[in-house]
Amino acid sequence: MVLENMKLARIALLGCIGLGMIPSSNASTSFTEVTPENDKSLGTVGLDSSSFFFKSDSRGTSATTFNASIHDKFEGRIIKGSGDLFVNTFVTNSPQAVPESHEAYLSTQDGLLGNQHIAIGRKYYEWSKVDEQWNMMSLWSPRNTWDELHPESIGMTGVFYSYETPRFKFLAFGSPIAIPEQGTPISQQNGNIVSPNPFWKPLPTQLIVNNVNTQVNYSLSMPPMQDILLRPNFALRARYDFDSGAWFSLNSGVLPIHMVQLSAQPFVAAGSGSQMQVNIIPQFPMRNINTAEVGFDNPSKDWNIWLSASYEQPFNFENQPTWLSPLITPTSVFSAGTRVQLTSNFWFEGSALFIHEQPYTNPGALPGVNVELPSRFPLTQGIKVGGKWVFNDDTQSNISWVQDLIEQNHLITIDIQHKVHNMPITVGGGADVILTSTTQGWVGQYYGDDRLRGWLKYAF
Repeated sequence: MVLENMKLARIALLGCIGLGMIPSSNASTSFTEVTPENDKSLGTVGLDSSSFFFKSDSRGTSATTFNASIHDKFEGRIIKGSGDLFVNTFVTNSPQAVPESHEAYLSTQDGLLGNQHIAIGRKYYEWSKVDEQWNMMSLWSPRNTWDELHPESIGMTGVFYSYETPRFKFLAFGSPIAIPEQGTPISQQNGNIVSPNPFWKPLPTQLIVNNVNTQVNYSLSMPPMQDILLRPNFALRARYDFDSGAWFSLNSGVLPIHMVQLSAQPFVAAGSGSQMQVNIIPQFPMRNINTAEVGFDNPSKDWNIWLSASYEQPFNFENQPTWLSPLITPTSVFSAGTRVQLTSNFWFEGSALFIHEQPYTNPGALPGVNVELPSRFPLTQGIKVGGKWVFNDDTQSNISWVQDLIEQNHLITIDIQHKVHNMPITVGGGADVILTSTTQGWVGQYYGDDRLRGWLKYAF
């Protein structure tokens, strides 16, 4: 029997949507990463710690992650290569070692094919300005979201062909597989969905249905691995730069929606003793996407401005009449931004975002049910301003403020990082302040998760 009260499934969706079933990395990557020189390898180990301002029933007041990474590259006569591998694991919660890579590829050597290059593996390119500024939605590049407030873009995995001249750049990508975006590790335990991540919001174990206090049990229904990975995809990008500093680019592709989309199927099973069953069903839809961007880079390199417009049309998404699913409809994405050097060591950045989703028609046959389903885009209207200070070669700082214009929620982040002079040690600290009175939207869902952060890394 399908439940008449669907509130629980909506809570399950809000708690789970966008959280990958395959976990992943970390917070201080808004700073310049250390990379190896020539054919030397570089390893790092470190600790990242968060101290939360407020107590919560779902987590402790602190969380610590141990991380280790290895970077390496080489130069040969015909090919060159570069790659990294890093591993994170919680120290203060249930241990779970999670490997990930920003890049790991082989490429033809410069000049071997003239202006052309061929690369295979995972390689990061800047596909769009909107992705660089608004990385909570991964429009083109996938992300690593171990720290959900500070996701970082990573490379696509496949075969790349590029052709570059001083004015014209062309990039083609293709792959027979699509690796889902990695996020918060979750698992099923004793009829509940749990996670060691402090940002995880536990799902309710009881709910009043028809004036009866009803026990809730959850289950995960994972599709076969071939259905997750075997999804051919491709993308094309062309950019032209004028002598004046103006430029334009065009992108087109068939790509996966990188974030795992989770649907909820609520029902009462026969012989369950009127217990509520909620089946969480991961989905891995595809989409056609096109992006056009124009901009101007001042020849003196002290300011730029850009405009971006994208259209996304999803497919391969299942929505049964008895399921509650995230809103996935054809969508237009508009954004604009600028970067200005105000002083010799301070750069200001600002951008705005507007997303229009086509109206959603619920295919369900659930009379009397009125559920506000979440969108696959966690933020649909917002502004973001911030800046970067470079005090010297060893010390730099970032600050940013994001406002959700729909929910009127605010996220303020500040970080500072220092490399100890003549020592392979980096220390850093930061804070996230969340100003919100709701739990809706990308910022609001982290209500009460204000925190101080610190990290220590040693390179060898």
